[in-house]
Amino acid sequence: MLLKTNRLIPIVLAFLLFACSQEDAAQSEPAVTSAPEASLDARSRYLDDLFADALTELEQVAASPAAQSGDWAGIKQQLAKLEAGRPGAYFYVLPDGNYYSLALDYTNLNLSDRGYFQGLFAGNPVKGFPIYSRSSGKKSALVAAPVMVDGKVTGAIGASVYLDDLHTTLNRTFALPSDYTWFVVDAEGNTMLDRDSDFIFMNALSQGGPSLQEGVSQALETESGSLQYESGGVRHAWYQKLPNMNWWMFMAKVEADAQVTPQLTLSLERFVPELQAALDRIDISMAGKIKQHVFNPQNEDEIRALLASILEENANLINVAFIDRRGFLRQIEPSDYRNFEDANIRSQPQVASMLSEPQPLFSKAFNSVEGFLAVDIAYPVRDAKQEFAGSVSALIRPALLIEPLLKKTSIPEDYELWVMQPDGMIVYDRDEDEVGRMLFSDALYADYESLLKLGKNIVASPSGEGSYLFLAQGAADKVIKKAVWQTVRLHGNEWRVILTYKPYE
Repeated sequence: MLLKTNRLIPIVLAFLLFACSQEDAAQSEPAVTSAPEASLDARSRYLDDLFADALTELEQVAASPAAQSGDWAGIKQQLAKLEAGRPGAYFYVLPDGNYYSLALDYTNLNLSDRGYFQGLFAGNPVKGFPIYSRSSGKKSALVAAPVMVDGKVTGAIGASVYLDDLHTTLNRTFALPSDYTWFVVDAEGNTMLDRDSDFIFMNALSQGGPSLQEGVSQALETESGSLQYESGGVRHAWYQKLPNMNWWMFMAKVEADAQVTPQLTLSLERFVPELQAALDRIDISMAGKIKQHVFNPQNEDEIRALLASILEENANLINVAFIDRRGFLRQIEPSDYRNFEDANIRSQPQVASMLSEPQPLFSKAFNSVEGFLAVDIAYPVRDAKQEFAGSVSALIRPALLIEPLLKKTSIPEDYELWVMQPDGMIVYDRDEDEVGRMLFSDALYADYESLLKLGKNIVASPSGEGSYLFLAQGAADKVIKKAVWQTVRLHGNEWRVILTYKPYE
């Protein structure tokens, strides 16, 4: 946004499954040939080995005395050693679904409703199960090993592979020519990896074009082969199943006329209406779902059905909760967060505001218990007697709402978009270190008089333009930056959306 700062990025958010030494990596990388499809076998085995090695290490921990006795302190020591060699999100899960993570210790979250859970606790290892985290926005593949004691499963050791990071590293390792692409699908047709990360978790059998659907469907019935499909032009593809996983790797040659059209340059006039529409869709959806229900605070099944229906219609929500008229969080969906149920949260500003004046609200940003900056859209609910019964609250992580909209366009290197509340809090920025900072009081901005002056103008007017100075990263001289801004609104609250650029470079 304003200036770039050096910061440590938690290693758990930079998962590279095969973080080995450069020497070891060089020895195991697939050989590059003049015909990339000729090395498909080497590349597929390379990917398979990454997951196989990770699973072997988890199985060794699962067989250790610490895991056999359920000693988290001992398990944690072993997982820390694994993380040192293979950075990742490591955890130990109990039969009831509660779990410990290397980053957080006891998490107070629950995994029992995950699709892999029953099979894992039936004694079957997990090899690359797809997971999408609503709270982090991370697309992951899970690897996990059961802990067996006297023939019974007493727990499990697992690790998450962050697929966006893995695809970046594989792109660098594979080093394919620009007229080739590659992707990996699982047995259900889910795209687990792709040269273009935007396609990760799209389903080739339901979301691809007719020729791709037909080709992938046939490929999943065989070990290897070739096919032809259309995607902006004819593509000739070769595929091979990974030896130990139900994943298939495809490598395709793209015809010259099938190059992807460059994305449009970001336009504030285009982006702001899209952001406003995204907020409005959530708001309208919540209002409509609530209106369809005669609210009975004693009917837990009905409440959960309402929360789940709102969540299902709005994939960009983290969770949806019912908060009763005393400020207790009674029900929450998805079930990952149910350990927070019955907590007293009336001290949270947005909850206190709802209790004192029940009306729809779009909250100011706050630090959520999930560990990130969030906002709420909340609606009061009334019982059959039309008495205030509490509220339904939807949790939004601004980055996960904003970034998919930004992906539709492209921001030049010297352009940046950030979002600020009228009180000066930075709600969104590509530089995560600046998210949650207060422009007018944070020491980071104290020496930038022109920036603070511009900030006051941004707060004072819903739209406008201006300029300011700041020190460019790695430079001793100040740089002029121009800024333009517009506003999105909901229930009396506003976000200023600012686009900045350097006009004299």
